[in-house]
Amino acid sequence: MSTKINYEKIISISQLTLALKRTKNNSSPGLDGEMKKDFTEEKMKVLHKELKSQKYQPKPIKRVEILKPNGTGIRAVGIASQRDKIVQAAILIELESTLEKVFSDLSFGFRTGKNCHDALHRVKYNWQNTTWIISIDIQKYFDSINHEILIKEISKYCDQATVELIIKMLKCGYVNLVSNFKIDRLEEGTPQGSLISPILSNLYLHVLDSYVENHLLKAWNFGEERRFVKGYAMRKYLSAKDKLLIEEYPELENAVSKIKHNRWVLKGNPSRDPCDDKFRRLYYVRYADDFLLGFCGTKAEANDLKEELVNFLQNKLKLAINSEKSGIFHSSDKNIVFLGSYIRYQPNKIVADESKGIDYGLTQLKSIAINSASLKAPIVFLLERAVERKYAIKKDNGNFRATSRRQLCGLPEKVIVNRYSSIIRGILQYYSFVNQRSDLWPVVSLYRKSCALTLADKLKLRTAAQAFKKFGPLLSVKDITGKVITKLYYPESLKTKVNFQRGRANIDVFSSIYSDEIYGSYNQQTSKVKEKCEIENCESSENLELHHLNPQKNISNKLTAFEKSLIAGQRKTITLCREHHKILHGKKLV
Repeated sequence: MSTKINYEKIISISQLTLALKRTKNNSSPGLDGEMKKDFTEEKMKVLHKELKSQKYQPKPIKRVEILKPNGTGIRAVGIASQRDKIVQAAILIELESTLEKVFSDLSFGFRTGKNCHDALHRVKYNWQNTTWIISIDIQKYFDSINHEILIKEISKYCDQATVELIIKMLKCGYVNLVSNFKIDRLEEGTPQGSLISPILSNLYLHVLDSYVENHLLKAWNFGEERRFVKGYAMRKYLSAKDKLLIEEYPELENAVSKIKHNRWVLKGNPSRDPCDDKFRRLYYVRYADDFLLGFCGTKAEANDLKEELVNFLQNKLKLAINSEKSGIFHSSDKNIVFLGSYIRYQPNKIVADESKGIDYGLTQLKSIAINSASLKAPIVFLLERAVERKYAIKKDNGNFRATSRRQLCGLPEKVIVNRYSSIIRGILQYYSFVNQRSDLWPVVSLYRKSCALTLADKLKLRTAAQAFKKFGPLLSVKDITGKVITKLYYPESLKTKVNFQRGRANIDVFSSIYSDEIYGSYNQQTSKVKEKCEIENCESSENLELHHLNPQKNISNKLTAFEKSLIAGQRKTITLCREHHKILHGKKLV
């Protein structure tokens, strides 16, 4: 390209000031211990001076570990220092401005004005005549990005000084505050927690997008329409016996013709040849590292396409493929999942062809191809996620039963109800596009009952029925004057609307399914709460709170920001009921 991203523009005071505004107000501090509110005008000038002299060095990203949503393991989260977030945001502004003009229209992840719904809308309304779905799973994509290849792509759009700055960002590494304190440098992959990682990962797979669009799609889209199948023209053939009948009763000719045609249709015979070698269609869609291809052709050709793509990813982009999760599926298969939705093509529908009129009570039939994909919510998947997050249990017979989420019992009633409302609203918002939206009733009803059981557990009521009796069918919480201050979000109906929320931000399948996780530091804290008070002989499971065994307040003024971060990652906690927590802080617990 003629004009590349300019380093001097990135490091200007005006650009850095704009970048500061784009960073989050209350995000967790990195190794420097600073937050957005701490970054003064003087510090901005110092940062600009370092960048101007190219002496700027990003700090390692702070890596902390939190419980996974299912509670069965830990997940690493990266947090960059505030000054590094500013530099990353300054770079991101220019990268977005330049690369949004370059990226493919078939790429939807980490894009301005694009989301999961846009990608699924593309599949539903553009993927016609699809016989095979090709799915390829990239193994640990974000950790496997080859730096040499990525830098080569970056160099096409950035001047050398900007490239060198991005290289510093890629190589800054991590400091793990739990298992060890050493700096782990990155040799491949993009750093988690960096603001520029998503767009760089998109740039890397833009190489794949270009290959598919410029080579595969051009090669595999040809033919105006399929030819008629052999025998279609003869479907109304009249035998000698038929001709004798019509000769005697000529008014029956149209009726006999309709009978012959209808027999053909009812046998499931198509009018067009699905194996027409003069007609092929290939479709492609990508959301981050999740991509699919839809193909109309033979399975052998679909397999050749899959192998060609696998070879390209392995040889050109140095990416490993998870063969167990990759495959070719018939479009009628019930297990094709993309962005949290089942994709399924329904069989042809037989309807009356009213344009042909009625003869002696006979209507000619026609077979209509349902070319648009049916998108359905993965109900069992959603119910199993409820089990993983302890809102339900799965019985031996495979049925799901709502349970109390005991870790929430220590929260105020209003917060509990709002938490459940957030989960239900998030799921329904994401799955607003599905066919047969009423399928979601078991999921919504399960969370409603779990909310009732949690309130019952908190107030020592025996059953969900007693909670509904106390709070009403929508679990309304009232203040001391009797005014309703909140109630459970519960839809009056789940009528199918096929409503795609295209172009909206924050439409993401994972934040919808795990919407109760998006609660900032509170969730990280409560994820460590035990089921009951840990004081010996105390069985209380109500009003549970965390107590830090090594509080920093007595030594805080003697620590550097880096030391505070290290200590915070190592602090030990114990779960106490509210009564014992008060006693402990009163130095009365022995």
